[in-house]
Formats: sequence, C-alpha cells, structure tokens
Amino acid sequence: MDKLDFAIKISRKVGNILLSEWGGPISISQKSSFQDLVTDMDKKVQEMIVSSIREKFPGDGVLAEEGVNDSADKMWVIDPIDGTVNFAFGLPSFSISIAYVENGEPIVGVVHLPVLNETYYAIKNGGAYKNGERIHVSNRKRLRESLGLMGFFKDFSGKFLADLEDKVVRIRMLGSIAVGVSYIAAGKADFYVAKRSNPWDVAAAILILKEAGGKITDFVGREEGIFGKEYVFSNGYVHDELLERLSLIQNLRVVK
Repeated sequence: MDKLDFAIKISRKVGNILLSEWGGPISISQKSSFQDLVTDMDKKVQEMIVSSIREKFPGDGVLAEEGVNDSADKMWVIDPIDGTVNFAFGLPSFSISIAYVENGEPIVGVVHLPVLNETYYAIKNGGAYKNGERIHVSNRKRLRESLGLMGFFKDFSGKFLADLEDKVVRIRMLGSIAVGVSYIAAGKADFYVAKRSNPWDVAAAILILKEAGGKITDFVGREEGIFGKEYVFSNGYVHDELLERLSLIQNLRVVK
C-alpha cells in the first residue's frame, strides 16, 4: 500500500536525523509544566513529516502533537518523538509514531525506533510486522508469568505498582506508549497500562497490537479507540486479571 510504504520511509528518514542529534546538546523547552517537555527536534521532524504528507496526499488531514490540528475523516495522526524526555536525556526508548486513520479507525500504523533500527508496522487486516517479519503477541496466560509495562502517572502509578509487585515477574517504565505497545505486539512484554494519553501516542500502536492478536480496552473492559484516555493493552490472555486488579485499585465496575 502506497501509504504504508510512505509512512515507513518517512519514519526511517526522520529517525536517521534524530539519531544524528541524539546524545548531543539539544534545545529543550517546557509546554504545560516543567515535566512536559518539547525539543527543537520534535518541531523540526514534525514539520518534515507534515510537509511530506501535504505534498504527497494533499486531500488528507493531519493531527500532530506539536500544534497541528486540521483533522478530518481521512487524516494522519503523528507523534514526531514519542518519548521526548528519553530523547532529550539521551535514553534510547523513543520512537516516531505515524498512523493513517479513516473515520477514527487506524488503517496504517508505523512505529519506528531509531536507536534499535526497529520498524513495527501494520495495515488493517494485513497482520503486524517488525522489519519485514510477522509478529504476534505472547502466549503467557497468567499475570504471574508476565512482564508488564506502564507510564508515569501521578496518583496512580504508585498504587498500581504496589498492588502488582507480588503478582507479576516485573513491571517496567519505558517512557513511550508507542514503544511499549509495539513490544507487546512482538511478544516481548504482556501488558501496558496507560492512565493518560493522546491520539498521537496510541493511533499507530493500537493497529499494530490488534493485528498482532492483542486486546485494547479502557479500565472497565470496554473496547477503546484512538481518542480514549485510559488504556489496558495486552496479549489478551492476562487482560481479565488486569481489569480485576484495576477495579480493586480504583473501585471500578468491570463490564462483562
């Protein structure tokens, strides 16, 4: 598909640019708070992606993290650097996330990890891949066998970690939803719990995980799309156990 090829190529192109700057002096500024950062490279590579889309697909809308919102029924949803803090501090867990979406449903999704030279991608009903090889979620069936991932969320992370610390093998914080969910799709981890997100964080990863056989819901078990806020991403097998733990932590009633 033309749009999949385009998304892979542009993500790798800007990934090489990010690699050339990664680990060096980078201009960093604050957005909503001192914990919400943006770099000059976020803006630079986003402009490259957006201008390329508008040149090649002039009829498509664009929704991107750094201030672009001409959303439409057919649009591209972009996070130029998912894991900006990691990138800014010289850590390797960051990615470029690009999705093509029709009527709110991802049709093409690409997550590129420049440092590892790994490109995860999917097309609706076409399976999920990493660097050309088909990927699938793990078959680990219980929390006690699982490796979990999560983000840093105030007034939630501590409670969640305390509850699960003796119920899973380990929980890791990678600092990028797109990276973490791609790892679940490839069977490297088994779940990711996100308390807060934006469409550009999850649009590509949702499709990749679905096509790899995974499951995505909100905290009470309702199927969730790209405009949600709370997400449980999993291999499917450990999903119900996770929802049960979340219901106890937050006093929620799970939908059956």
